[in-house]
Amino acid sequence: MRPNPPLAFISAAGIAAVLVVLAFVAAPRACTGGFELYFWVGVAALLLLVGMPFVTHRARSILVRLALALGFLAFGVGAWLAGLFAANVRFLCGLGYL
Repeated sequence: MRPNPPLAFISAAGIAAVLVVLAFVAAPRACTGGFELYFWVGVAALLLLVGMPFVTHRARSILVRLALALGFLAFGVGAWLAGLFAANVRFLCGLGYL
């Protein structure tokens, strides 16, 4: 079976874009459940990104799939944090000065 690299990379970019957009949706409601939603969707997205190379690159060796999984994980964490800070999502609620 031939690996399908464009599908994996396009899907990873789409998942990262969804994370960034979701940060802007969750930011106004961060203290009323928005941050929790963003956190758990981010966890699910990271799990998807880690598992994606094992599904789309089955013809490659396990080392290549592990390297791709780690790369996708780093990309996802970067997108997750970029969305968090770009949208100014508050994660410390209940403090008067925030």
